[in-house]
Amino acid sequence: MRAFALALLLALGGCATQRAAPPQADIIVIGAGIAGLAAALEAADGGARVIVLDANSVGGGHAMMAGGFSLVGTPLQAKRGYHDDVELAIRDILAWGEDADPYWVRRYVEASRPEVHDWLVARGVEFVMILPSAEDSVPRFHFTRGAAVTAVLPVLRDALASERISFLFNHDVTALLRDGPAVTGVAARDLRSGRRLKLRAPAVVIATGGFESNDSLVREHWPSGHALPTPLYVGSGEFATGSGLRLATAAGAALERLDRQLVYVTGMPNPRDPTGRRGLLVQNPAAIMVDGQGRRFVNEEAPSKDIETLVLSRNPPTYWLLFDGEGRRQLMVRGGPWLDRRVIDSEIMGNPALVSRADDLASLAAATGIPADALAATVDRYNGFLRNGRDADFGRFGAQAGARLPPALATPPYYAIKLYPMTRKSMGGIAIDHDARALDAGRQPVPGLYAAGEVTGVAGINGSHGGSGTFLGPSLLLGRIAGRTAAADLRQSGHQAAGSNPGLPAPVADNRPPEALADRLVQVEPGFWHFTQVHRLVQERAQACSSCHDASWPTGPAQTRVQQLAQLGSCTRCH
Repeated sequence: MRAFALALLLALGGCATQRAAPPQADIIVIGAGIAGLAAALEAADGGARVIVLDANSVGGGHAMMAGGFSLVGTPLQAKRGYHDDVELAIRDILAWGEDADPYWVRRYVEASRPEVHDWLVARGVEFVMILPSAEDSVPRFHFTRGAAVTAVLPVLRDALASERISFLFNHDVTALLRDGPAVTGVAARDLRSGRRLKLRAPAVVIATGGFESNDSLVREHWPSGHALPTPLYVGSGEFATGSGLRLATAAGAALERLDRQLVYVTGMPNPRDPTGRRGLLVQNPAAIMVDGQGRRFVNEEAPSKDIETLVLSRNPPTYWLLFDGEGRRQLMVRGGPWLDRRVIDSEIMGNPALVSRADDLASLAAATGIPADALAATVDRYNGFLRNGRDADFGRFGAQAGARLPPALATPPYYAIKLYPMTRKSMGGIAIDHDARALDAGRQPVPGLYAAGEVTGVAGINGSHGGSGTFLGPSLLLGRIAGRTAAADLRQSGHQAAGSNPGLPAPVADNRPPEALADRLVQVEPGFWHFTQVHRLVQERAQACSSCHDASWPTGPAQTRVQQLAQLGSCTRCH
């Protein structure tokens, strides 16, 4: 009898310990990029209380270093005289991507005006420029005043101002909590203090971005049609490590199309990266592309996917970008907020390990190892084509009468930059249904789990070839769909909304004096990546603390909503 009573007590005690803890939120969003922010705002509009976690110190994600949006049927298009329509845009995107998902292409094209463009404009975003792109029969690549940061900041501002949304920055999600097959929350770690916590919610949205900064994942899923290049530089965001893929698969979700990766072939080593892994994006419309034997091998103005496919199929998949003193003016180097004209001149153009420079072609050939006779013959032939107005080798110019010709290569000094493949964006990831629910291998929803943005490969909208603006806009739309679906599923299930106070731990205080700043910038402390990048730039440019901080946000971490909103005003100083 005593044994039975003891067993009963143990059983009851076991049941008590397994009883679910009350939720701190209705929905948890992992990742504060444009997809995660859109998901949080949409869920909050649906009545949900939301907690957003991000491993970085600030929101915005990869979108802070992105360009523009592919949009269809906008007022700016009409103002510029561009006559666009849904069916034309669908045909263009499907033709470019080659194996893009037809459902999601149509869904995005139809929604790009009302659910992306108008949603952003309602938040104060102004689109002022449209650029043509090779994949579009009508220009659709829309830009705001500046890069995409000026579109992201209003979204981040509204999320920070919402009383229904709480943020935990500098937190790495280590696992998804589960009750049987259902996802019920997250386990996380504060990167600054090491403190661990568990947060409960009946719905979780993964919006952690792509995996193109994860060298092992990139190599494991490298497209089978191309040899793996060495070296292969990284051109994606610092936190694009594929962490969301690991979380999703551990919870039973399936992955798809991981071999669809957008790889640029315009990368050069980043001289400020101590790991030697990261690259910078280099472009020059005045240059020609020559191989190691000094020969042109492509129309330099061909569509990007054609150039990328060709270069990646070559052995080795590298080439030289060749231009002269006149063409130097058109050189563009992107990939870091520290890249102003002065730094480009001193640290890149003045660095012989990155750029070869000479007053004549023979000396340039000696500096690069290119055969001198072949290089001289290539330049002479190219300049002859320019004199005749027709590129007889690759058709770069001459097809359209009266078209503007690129400059001749005839003004010393001459420059050559060796360029390499560089990872950029993921076009595969977590499998989702048409409402952004994460799916298992049997194509059934994983209870309580949703995904949005680049962690899904933006739902296959790009197929095998990334387009212009077809990551940002689709990521925003997928975020809105995921947040909307999660909130609707909770209402339909009869879920009782979480309380008004999620009971989150207070941010870790950092009371070190400003005069200790220089010592702290020698190496990156855990959880201080963004802090280090920003303050290294501040120090380099000899800016005062008051250039960003004021009475509403004194020197120190932005811990309150008021301080976080004030912090947004400093973002465009770097981005």
